[in-house]
Order: sequence, then structure tokens, then C-alpha cells
Amino acid sequence: MSTCRLIVSTLLAGILISPVLAQNPPVPVPPVRGGGTHPPQQNHPRKEPCWQVAGISKSAMEQVRTVRQQSRQELEAVCTNSSLSAQQKRQQMREIRQKEKQQVEALISPQQQESIRTCQEQRGNGGGHVGGAGHTSGPCGEMPGPKEPKPEPERED
Repeated sequence: MSTCRLIVSTLLAGILISPVLAQNPPVPVPPVRGGGTHPPQQNHPRKEPCWQVAGISKSAMEQVRTVRQQSRQELEAVCTNSSLSAQQKRQQMREIRQKEKQQVEALISPQQQESIRTCQEQRGNGGGHVGGAGHTSGPCGEMPGPKEPKPEPERED
């Protein structure tokens, strides 16, 4: 019999509370973006991209990305070309990188590239691939080949 009293009292409480709930609807919860795995972001103003800070147009950056993508594809083709010796591969890769650097510099000046690097370092991004230099491993997955030695400056004795 106590179970029946519990059910009846719960129903009566629900009936008495329902008009109060109707007057005070629940507060809607905003939808979670991005799958909900990250804590809610605070209202930080979004920083403009470093390429904009450096005064580079969006179309120029898109062209730079295209040049880099094309260079990556060319480097991969050299890597997979089994008819080339290691020395020939290094030479062709050097030429591809040089061509990439010239094409990038035709789109964005060295000063703008430096401005991007500085901006990225200040933001903790570590300075991305701006001008085509700074490879830490070879494009074929091996360590890069030896760099050509720089000529010694002539000393006056």
C-alpha cells in the first residue's frame, strides 16, 4: 500500500508544480560546435592571419599554396624515380626548391616572408613554411644530403 501512496503523492506534486513550470520555461542551452569534445571557448577576439598582418593578399597566398603543392608533387616524383642516382635526385630536388623559392618570392617579398615568420613566432606557431627553406628531413623520408660547402672568404694576411 505504501507504493500506491508514493505514486499518488508524486502525481499530485507533478500536477501542482506543472503550472509553475509552464510560467518559467527552461533556459535553452546553446548548441555545441565541433562535436562537443572541446571545452567551450571564451570570447577571444579572432586574430587576423599572419599573411594579412604582413600585407599579403588572399589571392597571392592561394598562389603560394599552389606553388608549394606543385613543388611537393615534383619532389615526390623525383623520389619515386628509380632510374635516377642519389646524386641526380639531390640535384633535381635542389632545382625544384630553387624554382619554388623564386616563384614564392615573385608573389611575396622576403620582407613579407620575414613578417609572417615573426608573427607566427609571436603567436607560438613556430614559423610555418613561408619561403621554401628549412627542410628538416629529405622529401623522400631520409635525412637531407650534404649541403654544398660555402666558399671560404679570402683572408688578408
